[in-house]
Amino acid sequence: MAEKSMTRRDFLKVAGLTVGTVALASGIGCAALGDSAAKDAEPETPDFTFGEDQTMSKRILVTYATRTGSTVGVAAAIGETLGSRGFAVDVKPVKENPRTDGYDAIIMGSAINGGQWLPEAVEFVKNNRKALNRVPLVLYCVHIMNLGDDEKSKQKRHAYLDAVRPLVGPVDEVWFAGLGSDPSKDSWLARWVYRTFNIGPEGDCRDWARIRGWAQTVPVA
Repeated sequence: MAEKSMTRRDFLKVAGLTVGTVALASGIGCAALGDSAAKDAEPETPDFTFGEDQTMSKRILVTYATRTGSTVGVAAAIGETLGSRGFAVDVKPVKENPRTDGYDAIIMGSAINGGQWLPEAVEFVKNNRKALNRVPLVLYCVHIMNLGDDEKSKQKRHAYLDAVRPLVGPVDEVWFAGLGSDPSKDSWLARWVYRTFNIGPEGDCRDWARIRGWAQTVPVA
């Protein structure tokens, strides 16, 4: 029998549909559901600049693709840490199609959905393949499934980059835990679906000490 698994996006859809079905059966209108039905709201995707000397320091681009906003914080923490190392750092979302010229290194990451990078991140790599291969490139993933140290989890994490790895030659790859179901925001039914399909741990699983510790030693100099 196939393993029962589900992406976070699928989980939100299933939870929303199930809540809607229960509401209709109970005679409750959609307007009365409020926040109990899951919504795919577009997260904010801000730019950041770190490092005091933007003209004399080595310049690094940290770019990210996000679905729920979890990856924004990871990218910002990486950029801030690199700035403290003396680099001039620009943190930009992939959806802005940032320029890649003028940088001494590029760190690129994406949230994971359906076992791989988001489509816009993969497309960015395809469109900028030559430029990304001219400088040291580091790839990172932000995910909530397959966080274990067992061999099966490691193999699944490694496969997240299968669509990207053949196109570029990264000097480093890293995987960070992201956001799971939020008990303070998700409905009881959404949390039940999350747990039933064993999607991952609940709450904010981002390990800021690990993220910043990695950024302190990542080989971009």
